[in-house]
Amino acid sequence: MKALPQLAVLAVATVLIAGCKSDTYQKGSATGAGLQAAADRINQGSAKIDATLVTLNDLIKNPGDLVAQFKKYSSSVNDLESAAKDVQSKVAAMRSKGDDYFKAWDAQTAQIHNEDIKTRNAARKEAVLKQFTQIKMSYTEASEAFKPFMSDLKDIQTALATDLTPGGVSAIKGVADKANKDAEPVKASIAKLAGQFKDLGVAMSAAAPPPPPPAQAPK
Repeated sequence: MKALPQLAVLAVATVLIAGCKSDTYQKGSATGAGLQAAADRINQGSAKIDATLVTLNDLIKNPGDLVAQFKKYSSSVNDLESAAKDVQSKVAAMRSKGDDYFKAWDAQTAQIHNEDIKTRNAARKEAVLKQFTQIKMSYTEASEAFKPFMSDLKDIQTALATDLTPGGVSAIKGVADKANKDAEPVKASIAKLAGQFKDLGVAMSAAAPPPPPPAQAPK
């Protein structure tokens, strides 16, 4: 997505790469922790979208001081766009360095003499690689959902910057309604991506995953 709010992928570019030259569980665990932290950042994208829509809906439904309301909306849009661009650059780094990470894994596997351990280690690498590939696919899906949504928010911003009047606000109401509807599938794609980051982080961590919460007794 040209973007996904601080979404996160920003940890992958650094933590995944950090493990490339390591043959210790500490590095793998650090990578897992970084991926889980990245999931939290991705989830912040939904909050940024909500914040932007709050300012937009206030402008549409409660027009008052249009200048002040527009400034709040414009600031939210710019914040969302900036975060999206930052994530885009981090994803590019993740993709270019990810191959190096798995090549290093292959090199280490080649040094194992016990064939059973070597086979299991190779299978483990393939499982992690599959999750890594799924993340890249989910990012592409999220990006495709986000692009038209962000485009509409920017178009509203541009239109109001030219015609910040009650009539101008009324003219963009239909696009604003569409943005509110489009936000839900965009946030769903963000949640899916964050979940995959967290799952991969847990899979690569030396720490055991937390136990599920106890079942609630029926009342």
